[in-house]
Amino acid sequence: MERTRVAGWRVAAIGAVLAVLALPVSGQQIKIVSGDGPQHDGVKAMQEFAKWLGEKSGGKVTGRVFPQTLLSVKEIPAGLRDGVGDLGLVVHPYHRAEFPEANFIADFSLFAKSNPAAAGAATEYILTCDECMAEMKKQGQVYLGNIANAPYSLLSKKPLTTLADLKGIKIRSGGDAWSRWIEAMGAVSVSIPAAEAYQALSQGVLDAHTHSIGSLVDQSLADVVKNATDMPLGVYLGASMNFSAKNWATLSPEARKVVFDLAPYLLAKYVTNLRVAADVVRGKLPQLKVTLHQPSRELVSANEAFLRKDEKTIVELAAKNSGIQNASQKAARFVALLAKWEKLTAGMPPDHQKLGDLYQKEIFSKLDVSKIGR
Repeated sequence: MERTRVAGWRVAAIGAVLAVLALPVSGQQIKIVSGDGPQHDGVKAMQEFAKWLGEKSGGKVTGRVFPQTLLSVKEIPAGLRDGVGDLGLVVHPYHRAEFPEANFIADFSLFAKSNPAAAGAATEYILTCDECMAEMKKQGQVYLGNIANAPYSLLSKKPLTTLADLKGIKIRSGGDAWSRWIEAMGAVSVSIPAAEAYQALSQGVLDAHTHSIGSLVDQSLADVVKNATDMPLGVYLGASMNFSAKNWATLSPEARKVVFDLAPYLLAKYVTNLRVAADVVRGKLPQLKVTLHQPSRELVSANEAFLRKDEKTIVELAAKNSGIQNASQKAARFVALLAKWEKLTAGMPPDHQKLGDLYQKEIFSKLDVSKIGR
């Protein structure tokens, strides 16, 4: 989900990772893996979480973050299953066959308005969905909650404000939800990892990118795109913090409780970091020499028409292509949860402690940690 570091840095970092893994560790160390680089605001949240583990456990549980080193973004699910990493950010749309239930709600990304609400709704849905938890178990993972990016915009090399501007151009899609939108707008959807977007934009493989405003800085996209269309394009719902079931079983009950108790605050910190970063970058657009454009009324109307039809499309495709049972009822439940969480988080300042408390109260406090992962 972020610009990949140069090859030399990666090779050197892998060597450092292997050296660290060979060191003796007192207590239980949690290896936290991400496909993003160390400057990413989500990775910074993981680093805070690593500190909290030691503080809450009195040093009996420690954490270490491995950004873009131990596992790539696409390798994380298998790496967690095999116990290479302990806790990692799993991006579901890269693995649709393995996570059909999780991808079902990811397809509703364009319906989400804010990332605190989106993460809350997705986390509550999956943790209370038997089929979702069963698929996580089948993949050898313990689900600890969804994160959500700041709202997406259209980032481009040329101004894009009308349907005519979009016709035929190549736009990087963040998943099936955006692919459907891109194609409905007359553009060409290109499916590549976000980490490859910088290079693809600089080489002309892409003309535009659907991502948050914050990525102009944390993925250095302002180097290659100079335009942003101020049009809400949803919130990414396709990523979760998952723990290796194999390694979860080796943790002491006390260590599992430490990780579980801190999970809502990890989600909240991740979400808040991305929210704040996007707000900061939005205020720095003139300095970045990025122009913010307003979409035409025609484009806004086309977007609204697309959303009115897309819920039915999502349900039909889920049943046909992924074998999702009771898709209509599940869709209605998730849309209702989005509305619930929009109300719960309305007007909330970007405070990870308050948001974590809310996630804890509304979701995690109602679960029995001794049954998680079984």
